[in-house]
Amino acid sequence: MFSWLSKKEETLKPLPLSQREKTYSSASGVVYQYIFKGMAGRAHVFSVSHDRRNSYEVRVELSEDGQAGCAELMGGELRWNEQYALAKLCLFAAFDAEVLERNIVASREELLEHMRTLNMV
Repeated sequence: MFSWLSKKEETLKPLPLSQREKTYSSASGVVYQYIFKGMAGRAHVFSVSHDRRNSYEVRVELSEDGQAGCAELMGGELRWNEQYALAKLCLFAAFDAEVLERNIVASREELLEHMRTLNMV
């Protein structure tokens, strides 16, 4: 396991990769810009903006119950890239719902729905 994925550590652990700004066009037509900044404990941390001037941090955490349900369906624990993909879809769902909170905790049902979207199950 990578040292920056420490579950006990709450400070931001940046990825050893270059960070790129990406965009997402939400269902409402708002175009968001986001950058994956790294991990803080178990949360995926994104820097988000909808106007290219002001940005704020959004943390997406996959609930333990949700991850356990996913692992049960997959026959093993989720790999890092699968966790990241699910966290990103949770962020996109928040963009689409226009209910963007600073801390998003993905439920078991939400994670299972995103797994189906990704054809993981």
